[in-house]
Amino acid sequence: MSNILIASELMAIAGAGLSTYYLRREMKKNGNMPSFFTTDKIEKLLHLQSLYGYNEHSLVSISEKNRSWFDFETQSGISYTEHGKIRLVAGETLASEESIENATRKFIETAKQDKKLVAFLPTTEKFAKTFITNDFKAVKIGASPYFDLQTWNPRGDKAKKMRAGTNQAKRAGVIIEKADPRGKKFFAEVSRLCENWSGNCRAGVQLGWLLDLAPFRDAERKKFFAARDSTGKMVGLLVASPIPAREGWYLEDVLRFADAPRGMADLLVYETLKMLAKDGAKIATLGTVPLATDGNDSFANQTSFFEKKFINLSRRHLNSFYNFDGLRRFKAKFVPSWWESEYVLIPKGFCASSRVANAFIHAILPKDFIKSAVRRVI
Repeated sequence: MSNILIASELMAIAGAGLSTYYLRREMKKNGNMPSFFTTDKIEKLLHLQSLYGYNEHSLVSISEKNRSWFDFETQSGISYTEHGKIRLVAGETLASEESIENATRKFIETAKQDKKLVAFLPTTEKFAKTFITNDFKAVKIGASPYFDLQTWNPRGDKAKKMRAGTNQAKRAGVIIEKADPRGKKFFAEVSRLCENWSGNCRAGVQLGWLLDLAPFRDAERKKFFAARDSTGKMVGLLVASPIPAREGWYLEDVLRFADAPRGMADLLVYETLKMLAKDGAKIATLGTVPLATDGNDSFANQTSFFEKKFINLSRRHLNSFYNFDGLRRFKAKFVPSWWESEYVLIPKGFCASSRVANAFIHAILPKDFIKSAVRRVI
């Protein structure tokens, strides 16, 4: 029996005085433990993310809308959604290097006992390599551009599109500044920007789950960078989420007004990367480009013929809902230091892939939108 379970038994048997002694002793041995005793699931997950967040989506995945799972023995946690027989984990297990494999297998075993299948999306290659077994396989579903902030200095022809955009914005009088998210004025400015941004999205619908637009969620942990025109009006915003385990930042939201000066978004990203580097950050990423083929695919031989056909079909048709090709071109213009492949980790077996795909669709799209989406893809 683990030490913490022994302490819990003593609490029930010997009374509050003796149990408090054991609890304090365990807390001294493990500095992370006090935060783990809170009954607030979000507080627990945020604490774990601040310690172990490696996946760029680790903070974004924490939401009141999601379910959560914790294991006291390994001091770990998971945020997930459930659709039918699938428990869809948003990213990866939040746990220490020493505990992550054990904790994840416990979660999978718990799901089996509940007659549920588990899938992880999107995962890094590092996480996927740990769990490729006879029961799981990894299928590439996209790639993320990463920047080595201490060496990144794009030049030459590769960076000409980025330079053209930043120069246009500078000539128009756009400036980029760090912003304090507190205050009614800033909140009102961002609210107007989000409304304008959502109304001009190609999909014409607000996407959910990891694609949810919620810049002020856990705002105290994020960094905000505002773009303002020559009159001082906010014309764009970039929100960055921490990736603590990699000493980096995920440029989560890059928003602009439809009538913002040309090149504003380019200047916003460029200046943000430079400011993060100046603050001592090691890396940054612009996040996943779904269905992108950039980067190495360590598990290409695991992808079946039908899964490849499905991915290719999705790449051709889903651009009518979300401009993935345009998203990839935008991120590539900043000349990333490298691209990292991202995967969905799914159980092996008949129909597992289709079940996970169905769960993902229901996670990101409103129910009344799914039928029309399916008709377009077909």
